[in-house]
Amino acid sequence: MNVTGQTAFITGGASGLGFATAQALTAAGARVIIADIDTARVESAAADLRASGAEALAITLDVTDEANWATAGAQATAFGPVSILFSNAGVGGGSGPFEEYDTEVWRWNYAVNAHAHLYACRTFLGAMKAAAKPAHLVITSSMVAIVPPPISVAYISSKYATLGIAMALRNELAGTNVGLSVLMPGMSATRIVETTRDLRPVAIEAGQAATTSAAMQNVLAGGMPPARVGERVVQAIENDEFWIFTHPEWKAMAELVTADMLAAFGASADASYRGDDIDGLIAANKGRMFGAPQE
Repeated sequence: MNVTGQTAFITGGASGLGFATAQALTAAGARVIIADIDTARVESAAADLRASGAEALAITLDVTDEANWATAGAQATAFGPVSILFSNAGVGGGSGPFEEYDTEVWRWNYAVNAHAHLYACRTFLGAMKAAAKPAHLVITSSMVAIVPPPISVAYISSKYATLGIAMALRNELAGTNVGLSVLMPGMSATRIVETTRDLRPVAIEAGQAATTSAAMQNVLAGGMPPARVGERVVQAIENDEFWIFTHPEWKAMAELVTADMLAAFGASADASYRGDDIDGLIAANKGRMFGAPQE
């Protein structure tokens, strides 16, 4: 898909990977709508893009609020038909032992990191299909959805959910005019720690949790520049790539995780069972199933 002349809608667009992708898209000739919950920051980001000669619109959007999405969709449509949707907004999940998680923080983490993808697609995906022109959806997951470190069960599991959404949509969108990519970044120098601290519904950072959060902020500060990730996202859109891996140093650990899982496959739990009808399952889904042999 040639991004020149296309209109992109980006959540979490005021900073980090969202803004970096907006910069890369506009450099390639696209028009962008950047949406973010931080009004001042998103307006400033859009102004920076316009100062560089780009066509850019800023929208204030709380991705967890369905009513906000209706308003954002109307504003975006007035700017131009959206053909690239980057559902990217994300927050950290706090830290500390799982059994001590605050319920509201848990729900908020899933609302931002997982549920918002539904709202984004409900707002734009139908029109993107109906336009019958090349379009593309990008969803941000994380390498922790494949290689989970021992931190933040809420964050890691919400990114697993996001990967599941993307893999299921890969089947659903097969054969349509809408391409799909899932972004799997490693450590990137973004503001996710600060954003999480500023926006989460309750203050929970205390003791060891606060120490862990500060340590993650220091680690991420030395992460990959978001600009490089944004450029890679645009490349994937143009080449219609599903997987967007940006940090190859994670590959060896991903192989270990996969090998561990495959090694656990053994004999059937019921030796007399004929086995699942995998061919029938593939046929029932008209061959649109990841892992199905392609003719």
